Amino acid sequence: MSVFFLVTSTYYVPSQLVAAYESKIANYNPDIVNKNKTHYLHVLGAGYSLDPNLPATSQLSPTTLARLVEGIRIARQLPNYKIITSGYYNYGLESQASVARRAAIELGIPSEQIKQLETPSNTAEEVAVFVDQFGTQKKVIVVTDALHLPRAIMLYQKAGITAIGAPATFQVKKEPNDYNGFTFPSYRSVSLMNAYLRERLKYWKDSL
Repeated sequence: MSVFFLVTSTYYVPSQLVAAYESKIANYNPDIVNKNKTHYLHVLGAGYSLDPNLPATSQLSPTTLARLVEGIRIARQLPNYKIITSGYYNYGLESQASVARRAAIELGIPSEQIKQLETPSNTAEEVAVFVDQFGTQKKVIVVTDALHLPRAIMLYQKAGITAIGAPATFQVKKEPNDYNGFTFPSYRSVSLMNAYLRERLKYWKDSL
């Protein structure tokens, strides 16, 4: 048990596992897309706080905002695109998809270029609702965290769509002078290992 604790709570092993998994899907390359086609940029949801005193960009969680910004960055490289925001709502309040849409407009995206999926509560539902609304013939670019991207791409493949991945955030970033050896146990390392294990389990569950 003590060996397991040391392995999972020191930075080296969790960071190596996460970095390897985050690299499974290559970074988005604008040269591989057919710019004569309309691409649907599906920005997956990751939480929000509906505070009416704040602009929409500040109501989104940092993760959702990072995904949206990456989606907008890619959209500005494409002559034909639609940004798809998704995420449900609680207790009859404004949905996450709607808040993300407002944030995209605040960041300069024309309202007519944005579509909403307001019922999904998880990744599998986001893909299912996309297919139900738009079919399987669209050119899809999925924007989400690098750690989450393999599962999102797999779910799209199961639905009959070969989607392009666009990682928006990375749990592990390696600078040239980073220390890559063992460290003292830390909450950050435990959280990193937990995120990795949870994502692998969700991948296994969604792949069944």
